[in-house]
Amino acid sequence: MKMTMDKLAAEIQTEEREEGTEAIYRSIRERICLGDFHPGAVLSENALAAEFGVSRAPIRRVLQRLEFEKLVTTKPYVGTIVNILNVISLKEIYDLRLKLAEVLGDLYPTVRVPEPDLAYLEELLQRCRSMYGQPNPRELSTINIEFHEKIMELVPNRYLRQFYSQLYYQTAGLWLQLLHGLDWDAEVRAMEEEYLATIECLRQGDMRGAALVRRDHIERSLSRIRAYLGGT
Repeated sequence: MKMTMDKLAAEIQTEEREEGTEAIYRSIRERICLGDFHPGAVLSENALAAEFGVSRAPIRRVLQRLEFEKLVTTKPYVGTIVNILNVISLKEIYDLRLKLAEVLGDLYPTVRVPEPDLAYLEELLQRCRSMYGQPNPRELSTINIEFHEKIMELVPNRYLRQFYSQLYYQTAGLWLQLLHGLDWDAEVRAMEEEYLATIECLRQGDMRGAALVRRDHIERSLSRIRAYLGGT
């Protein structure tokens, strides 16, 4: 009996450690995407460990995961550096995201979305609408990240979720930087239209439709970005 209790306690401790590491990973990833850790910044294991109140071991695991996801690069004698995404890579990633949106719709054409989730998406839509005439790239990016995360929760396939999100977060930081030069109200309007159409599809259980809405939004976003950069 004691052995069973000890085993249970060990499993609980392991689970708590994993949850703690996941929370640290999400926090650092979000700060990279929101520009708190700007491209080219060096992330200190010691500083992060002190901030989160943990040893360097979980921080090292988090940074290794972020490196696998192409958000940072670790260089000998330098440290872990936040990656700088160029426009060519942006287009390549957007092209792949377009195809993945189609795959999502093909694999999961229907979905049942709980009313609380729909209500949460509606709240994000209203937050988006409140941004007209009030340029705040960080807040708009935060809203977009939250919308993305909620949609991903509706995808049953964890491998598709992980890969789709990996590509999304690789481009999130650069989009935030470009927001400072893009037509602000046009970007807010594009998000509003995407959110509204997505919510309408999900209310009808039409995941394929929602995926196609996302695909069109990605395609139009890339067109606006390329026009802003002079057709690069």
